[in-house]
Amino acid sequence: MLRLLDILSISLVTILCQIINGQYIGARQRIYNHPPPRGFELRKLHPCEQSSCYPATGNLLIGRENQLYASSTCGLQGRQRYCIVSHLDEERKKCFWCDSRPTVKPNPLYNHNISNIVYRMYPGTRQKSWWQSENGKEKVYIQLDLEAEFHFTHLIITFKTFRPAAMLIERSYDFNQTWQVYRYFAHNCTESFPGIREGTVKNLSDVVCESRYSGVAPSTDGEIIYRVMPPNNNVPIDNPYSEQVQGLLKITNLRINFTKLHTLGDDLLDRREEIQEKYYYAITDMVVRGSCSCYGHANRCLPLPGIDPKPDMVHGRCECTHNTKGRNCEKCEDFFNDLPWRPAIGKQSNACKRCNCNNHATSCHFDPALYDATGHISGGVCDECQHNTMGPNCDQCKPFYYKDPQRDIQDPEVCRACDCDPHGSLDGGICDSVTDTVNALVAGSCHCKSNVEGRRCDICKNGYWNFTEANPDGCQECTCHTFGTIDNQGCNVYTGQCFCKRYVEGGDCNQCLLGYWGLSDKRDGCQPCDCDPGGAYGNSCDVITGQCKCREHMSGRTCDTPLQQYFTANLDFLVYEAEASKSSGQVVIREPFRDGRIDTWTGIGVVKAFEGGFLEFTVDDIKTSMNYDIVIRYELVQPESWEDVLVTVRRPNYDQVDPMGPCANINPNDDSKRVSLPANSRSVITYPPACLETGKTYKIILEFKKSSFDKETPTASVFIDSIVLIPRIEDIPWINNDTRGNNNRNEFERYQCGNPAYFSKGSTIPEVCKKYHTSIAAYVFDGAFPCLCDPTGSVSKLCDPNGGFCTCKPNVVGRRCERCAPGTYNFGPEGCKSCDCNPIGSLDNFCNTTTGQCKCRANTYGRECDQCRIGFWRFPNCERCDCNGHADTCESKTGICLNCRDNTQGDHCDYCIDSYYGDPRINVDIPCRPCPCPGPIGSNHSYAEKCVLDPNTKDVICECQEGYSGARCDVCSDNYFGNPETPGGHCQHCDCNEKIDLFAPGNCDPHTGRCLKCLYETTGDHCEVCRPGFFRFAEDRQCEECVCHILGTNSSAGHCNPSSGQCNCLPNVSGLRCDECIPNYWKIASGQGCEPCACDPLGSFSPQCNEFDGQCQCKPGFGGRQCDQCMPRFYGDPKVQCLQCQCDHLGARTAQCDRQTGACICVEGVGGYKCDHCARGYIGNVPDCITCGECFENWDRILQETKNHTLDVIERAGDIKKVGATGAYTKEFDEMQSQLDEIEQLLNTTDDIDIDTIEAELQILRDRINKTGNEKLNKLDDNLDNNKQVILLKEVKLNTLDDSLNELTKKINDLRNNGTKLQEANVQGALTLINNAKEKADRAAQKVESSQFDDNARDLQNISKKLNFLNDQIPELNHLVCDGNGNPCDSICGGAGCQSCGNSISCANGAKQQAETAIINANNTEAILKSKESLANDFIRNVSQINTNETRNLAQETFDKILDELTKVNNSLKEVTDMRNEMRDFLSQNSTKPEDIRKLAQQVLKKNVQKTPEEVKELAENIKSAVDRLTNTDYIIKTTKDDLAKVNQLKEHAKYAKSNATKLLKEAEDVNNSLNKTQDAQKEAESAIEQAWEDFRTVDNILNQIANNTDDAQVTTSNIDKHIHIIKEKLTDLQRNITDNGIFANRVIEESVNIATNAQKTREDSIILEDKYKVARKELEQKLNYVKSTKERANDLFTKAFNLVTTVTKTQDSIQKLEDSSQGDDLDSLEKQLQMLIKRMNEYTVSLENRVYYYKTCNS
Repeated sequence: MLRLLDILSISLVTILCQIINGQYIGARQRIYNHPPPRGFELRKLHPCEQSSCYPATGNLLIGRENQLYASSTCGLQGRQRYCIVSHLDEERKKCFWCDSRPTVKPNPLYNHNISNIVYRMYPGTRQKSWWQSENGKEKVYIQLDLEAEFHFTHLIITFKTFRPAAMLIERSYDFNQTWQVYRYFAHNCTESFPGIREGTVKNLSDVVCESRYSGVAPSTDGEIIYRVMPPNNNVPIDNPYSEQVQGLLKITNLRINFTKLHTLGDDLLDRREEIQEKYYYAITDMVVRGSCSCYGHANRCLPLPGIDPKPDMVHGRCECTHNTKGRNCEKCEDFFNDLPWRPAIGKQSNACKRCNCNNHATSCHFDPALYDATGHISGGVCDECQHNTMGPNCDQCKPFYYKDPQRDIQDPEVCRACDCDPHGSLDGGICDSVTDTVNALVAGSCHCKSNVEGRRCDICKNGYWNFTEANPDGCQECTCHTFGTIDNQGCNVYTGQCFCKRYVEGGDCNQCLLGYWGLSDKRDGCQPCDCDPGGAYGNSCDVITGQCKCREHMSGRTCDTPLQQYFTANLDFLVYEAEASKSSGQVVIREPFRDGRIDTWTGIGVVKAFEGGFLEFTVDDIKTSMNYDIVIRYELVQPESWEDVLVTVRRPNYDQVDPMGPCANINPNDDSKRVSLPANSRSVITYPPACLETGKTYKIILEFKKSSFDKETPTASVFIDSIVLIPRIEDIPWINNDTRGNNNRNEFERYQCGNPAYFSKGSTIPEVCKKYHTSIAAYVFDGAFPCLCDPTGSVSKLCDPNGGFCTCKPNVVGRRCERCAPGTYNFGPEGCKSCDCNPIGSLDNFCNTTTGQCKCRANTYGRECDQCRIGFWRFPNCERCDCNGHADTCESKTGICLNCRDNTQGDHCDYCIDSYYGDPRINVDIPCRPCPCPGPIGSNHSYAEKCVLDPNTKDVICECQEGYSGARCDVCSDNYFGNPETPGGHCQHCDCNEKIDLFAPGNCDPHTGRCLKCLYETTGDHCEVCRPGFFRFAEDRQCEECVCHILGTNSSAGHCNPSSGQCNCLPNVSGLRCDECIPNYWKIASGQGCEPCACDPLGSFSPQCNEFDGQCQCKPGFGGRQCDQCMPRFYGDPKVQCLQCQCDHLGARTAQCDRQTGACICVEGVGGYKCDHCARGYIGNVPDCITCGECFENWDRILQETKNHTLDVIERAGDIKKVGATGAYTKEFDEMQSQLDEIEQLLNTTDDIDIDTIEAELQILRDRINKTGNEKLNKLDDNLDNNKQVILLKEVKLNTLDDSLNELTKKINDLRNNGTKLQEANVQGALTLINNAKEKADRAAQKVESSQFDDNARDLQNISKKLNFLNDQIPELNHLVCDGNGNPCDSICGGAGCQSCGNSISCANGAKQQAETAIINANNTEAILKSKESLANDFIRNVSQINTNETRNLAQETFDKILDELTKVNNSLKEVTDMRNEMRDFLSQNSTKPEDIRKLAQQVLKKNVQKTPEEVKELAENIKSAVDRLTNTDYIIKTTKDDLAKVNQLKEHAKYAKSNATKLLKEAEDVNNSLNKTQDAQKEAESAIEQAWEDFRTVDNILNQIANNTDDAQVTTSNIDKHIHIIKEKLTDLQRNITDNGIFANRVIEESVNIATNAQKTREDSIILEDKYKVARKELEQKLNYVKSTKERANDLFTKAFNLVTTVTKTQDSIQKLEDSSQGDDLDSLEKQLQMLIKRMNEYTVSLENRVYYYKTCNS
């Protein structure tokens, strides 16, 4: 039956799997009633068409009887007897015969060949058949050899006899080449198959041993069932189509090895026939379930050749589909090798794909490397491609052939031969086979020589010419310049002629035209020079750089910028000052405006010319010969115009005029010009202009004729500032010569670039005008002028490049900043200073430019002419100085006396200086004397900085320092103490920590400083501690009163801790005030400390209990104060668990059950563990249980007695077994023997016994007993019945009352708890509790004290005796240590226990005094040695810093040279910067050591910068020439413009460094002086060291003597000290132990609380962290699942898209074929529809590809 169920279950599972995969042959297909559409024929799909398919399974043994082999069969050689063991009895053994020899017609009763296991019944009969092995043979196997590869699913073997004690199943899948074990079976796996794991499989490859099929039972029809695939609940199988699963199912041979027989106790299986004939293997039938192995490519199998098919036989040759072939469909069909062969899996058919050879080959093979290279898309390689093709798909043309783009790839003529020109092609005329835009390949394009192009390589490239075969490059390169050729066209391919751009010339177009430069790829090739017309010599420039030829000191590519430190002049640069001319007028020097207005004149002033006067100017600096306008700058004195001024130009000689120059045609009459000076102007231009030549000296004379033609004005005058020579614009070549010049002139005039306002300093000039000014000035003056800014008067060496104005320092004027402005003086690095001449005492505001001395009037003095003569003040009304005869001079403006003498001070020397007293005024004449407070300053006995003279009493009043008082400051003030009355004494502030009233007298002792009136509850010499009973937490806090809990404080231990306020707590009490028990303690109200809660750890939630009543917090089910008992209505062991009583309230007497067992106490008639049913002997329902009656009770009593008797007999029987009958009944035997002895004695002693009389009396007694007993028993029964009823009623009432009582008890407990809480909350209630506890504690304390008093008294008596003994020895010790015989104290020398010991001078013989004296001497010696050592160290350190005078002299010379060189190289920017850095580094050092000075000096000397003035000039000339050679200065100026400020700043740093160097020089001189002093100090130190060593030796000798004298005293002192120490230890041991224990307990409690808190917090954090980890892990799993599903969807989409693209491509090919077929106009409409479909399909394809890319690349 079991076998049938297994077969059915396995078959059902197989059929279900096939139905799910759509492969089950017997599955009925759904029939649709809808008729198919017209023109559509419903085609029945093959089961293997769209998925994997599998043939049906069956028994592989059917039809293969001849392929089945057994290694042992009974009766093969002859008849053999065998027996069946059905019972242990020998008589029951049944024996039979086995005869399996081959016969024509075997008898199934005797024939037991191996073929019998195929069918249960012998073929053609109803007789059971089986196979049987030889008797007693254990090593036997059965083997099935299959003709092909099959899939094996499971095995079922049914045995006729016992199943084997050990066996194994193994298989081969390579036709007997190798074998693998499937499974081991054994009754004892360890013994039969050692090393093989026993149990269930854990994975598919696991090989185990199991014993469930190897037992002795059953003796027949026992089965062994083996499944290749384990149940899914044991080993989950993720993929049933995996290679591992398929490999396990695959077999070609199956072998069952039997290794051990069950021998039923015959462990020694010998060779005796009667033994062996009972044991053998016998199998009735065997099923090997499987199917032919087709790897999912066939749904049925066919017989192999030579195999005779039989019904239900599983054949071995697959009927292959999916383009596969082979016996097991294990390979692809021919020409279907584009994909690798793979088994079909589920919905994936994995069909073999046809090779794509484009009709150029007839066979192909699979190449794994190609398959990997194509991304597992195609791996088929075509064999022997035809039609000049090659490649895996014959889709490439052979070398020297190319693919015709007009032909289809399948066309036999698709590959055409290359037709390359042999003159210009390479590689023998090979060409590109295909067109590839990415790699720039064109089908049919030949490989050309380097200079040849064209498809056939038959023309020259652009830029090449002369196409010949002899040239290895094909063509000759054009020599045209690429930049100069139009569009890089190169040259003519036949002549080589280049095509030049607009401004390019030359045969190769490699030269710019004249006036152009910079050949480049721009449109015109070159760009114009655009040289500045004034700054450059012509318009030619360098053809490479474009650099024009600049005039002197001009720079920039176009020469439009002056060099750095050079400038181009303004048009009015030729200025000739009137004050510098030869004149008949007066020079008027003018001071610049101080209010910020611009000066209206140039130079230092003007010349006042009169009518008839003249001014003669010398002009000798003309740079360019041309016409100049003479401009006169003036200021009229009168408001009218000056009518007539004659201007004459006097030339050296008219005959010397250059006949070829611009002045060749001058008219001599034009050299005399008349001009008027208008009143509404400040300048006038003479006409005509004067033509002046370079290199000649001219005189220009102004003659002032009539100022007015209408009237005579002999006093008329005019201020002449200067004349200016301005070049005529008309004479500039590039302004008037052509159209461009006219445009320049128009622009010049449009912007009014000739406006004189543009020529002044600081004016804003338009950029256009700046350009013209620069160009004109460079042309007229032949380049640029050097700035030549005065280094003293200018801010920097740079000037304005337009005009050359330098930036001047304050009060410095001139273009070069070379002089002070009028009214200033002292031209120097800071500029000039204002004269500030006094308007009263000086003639004007002009002073000497060097000294600044103003021009003073008579009887005035001083530089500013603002002082009286010496001894006078208050200019100009001079008065004599009032200094009371103690000074000779005073301040000239205020009259304050200067340099007062005679210890006087004040504006009039009218009072004494500080620390002196007196009245130095005239007519008083009390000289100033030192203040006596009490001694003079400097006497080390003065405590006042100054004093005053009392004007009335003439006594000295000292102004005492803080802390001193008295008329002479010889006493200490309140709150101060000391000894100021003695020289060297002083007063210091009483240190009372601000705990006194500073305004109250007598706060401290005036001599010792001890505080006397401490406030704020403090005490001590300095009010530094709180008084007893008070405390404070810190020095800056107030003292607070100790508040100690009366019940928790040990009052006998003293007051609280003065620094923390901690009270002295009783045991187990904590808190600052000792007002709470330590954790896990309670009962502070006892007054004796707290008691432990002792909460049961199992029954309570925590070890802490209520601190007032000690009740622990019990867990449910636990009770008692300590929670160590089960609570009411609970039972069990409180150390393990308390359980609630489950008593039935109707049947139980009380709700409380037995506290140990939990059994309820039942009312009468009720029984059971819970009293929930009627007891034995009662019937009914609880509580109405009635007795069964007398009959039951009698029988129950009889049964109980019988039971007891039986138990007793059993017990006695056990005793008999242990000790024998005699031992078991020893007592009974003894009693029987005793009775027998008595009877025997009676018999022996009795002569005659009347037995009948005795018997009659006994009968009478029996009757009485029966009568009396029956009556009483009846009455007793009646009473019992009545009582039972009464008791039942009472019990019901009692139960009710018990419940009420329990409720009341609960309420009482609640009220008690509430009352306790109320008392705890109420102070009065708490006090009541505490008082009660206090009374109990007092009574307990009295008992303890009375018991300990006697012991303490004895201990104190012993200690007193020891103290008396020690006290007797104290006088002797006092004499040795303190040098006194006092008992206990000496009046002078003191003693032990006294306030002093040996402190007096007369106690010098004591050991203490001698030791202190020795210590003082040692300390003094040590201090002297330290001071000498310090002096020596200072000396050594100074010596190490300054070695010799030579170093000092060398440093002096070095700094002199540094200072000199710093001044010389001020003009070099680089050296200034370097020097600044060196000085900065030098000055940044913390100290200057001689080594550093020497090193720096050597470095400076190596620089060799000592140069003569001639060498400096030569260096300047070299620098100037180097600057002149600079090019591209416009860029340099632009880039260094911002650096100018930095240079100026560096210059200021250099000046600062210079001043620091001077200071350093002074420091070096100080070091020199210190060296001299150090030498003297060295000598003194050496002598002091010698003296110190002598003192040290003396002190050392004294110390040795003292040490010898104190050895004995030290021994005695140490003995005494030991005794005292022992006594102190004994006296303080108890207190110290208590304190240490308390501290330790508090610390342990605190640490425990902290540990518990940290543990709890850690646990909470770990829980939170674990929760977060779970959430994060869950989210991560969700995201991973989502990513996995997304990737799967992407793969599916990609597969679908790929299939769709393939389908579309095939569709397009089909459409193309239809188009090529040209079937007529009937296909026009269809073609349009297909085009629309193709378009939509392409759109869908693009959309799908985008989605595929998205899902492939998305991250989540």
